[in-house]
Amino acid sequence: MNQKPYVFAAYCVAGNLADVTPDQARKLTHLNIAFGIVKENKINIDAIRRNRFYLEEIREWNPELVITLSTGGGGAGGHGEATAPENLEGFVQSTMDAVRELKLDGIDCDWEFPCNTGHMEEKAQHVELMKAYRRELDKYESERGKKCWLTIAAAAWDRYLQNTDIPAVTPLLDFINLMTYDIRDGAWAENYTGHHSNVYAPKGTFYPDSIQGCVEKYHALGVPYDKLVIGAAFYSHRWDGVPDVNHGMNQKMESPCVYGPGYTAIYHIYEKSQEYVKYWDDDAKAPWLFNGRSFITYDDPMSMRYKAEYVREAGLRGIMYWEHSSDKTGLLFNAIYENLMR
Repeated sequence: MNQKPYVFAAYCVAGNLADVTPDQARKLTHLNIAFGIVKENKINIDAIRRNRFYLEEIREWNPELVITLSTGGGGAGGHGEATAPENLEGFVQSTMDAVRELKLDGIDCDWEFPCNTGHMEEKAQHVELMKAYRRELDKYESERGKKCWLTIAAAAWDRYLQNTDIPAVTPLLDFINLMTYDIRDGAWAENYTGHHSNVYAPKGTFYPDSIQGCVEKYHALGVPYDKLVIGAAFYSHRWDGVPDVNHGMNQKMESPCVYGPGYTAIYHIYEKSQEYVKYWDDDAKAPWLFNGRSFITYDDPMSMRYKAEYVREAGLRGIMYWEHSSDKTGLLFNAIYENLMR
């Protein structure tokens, strides 16, 4: 079982830092600020600078909160060129300059995704970047006399495991933020409706992927369970034009899902709508909504409870979520905290 303190980590876009309340800041262990943008082989933090007041306010509310710079993210490109041998040193220096300027506690590298464009040399570049980040953060840790953290955001897809050297980077990291959402999305060769952040594999489906399955794949590559933080979704995925069969579940579609409403809208509008019906998959531990034509897969407080229970039972490090402002009700945040941290 996990003997280390649990991680309760938020991803928050710089422009949404104002949505973090004092109570939430005190309950979080880690806050990943999205994003340090990769631009012209350097890290650009203009958006964070514009919201620095809120960052400093959050720090006042919880001086012990670990705040890291999440670099890249959201499918943004640039990491491949920026980490080429001739650019690596300058890129790492620009990242560390940003960390020092903002008085942050480390780096969360959100490189989505190495080798995605077919440049297989990026697999080795990813490792070299982690080595350089670890080396520079260790120096900074000695300078300031306080721990510096290095984490990555890592996909739940097999392709990501093929395109990265997880055994090589694991020893360099404090933990890995597994993006165990988007499990069912446009990355699949064939497109069927289904859960996108389910804890366990659904029954009666040809899509066996789940958070548990992802964790076991990483563990099989040598990642200790207590270095794995699973991801929870404060947003949904939606398919439209779905056949009214099996409550919309496991239906083949011509087009992939789209980024759906955040939990704020789901709670206040969709779940209360007379048009939509809410269903629960007790095998997968995940809900969905269907109105006869639109299928919405998402997380709710009950699925968060099962995520927390799984983390405890499997000895994992904790739970992170994307993205903070997508749940202004606080219900998902509180469900994670109450079931994991208390």
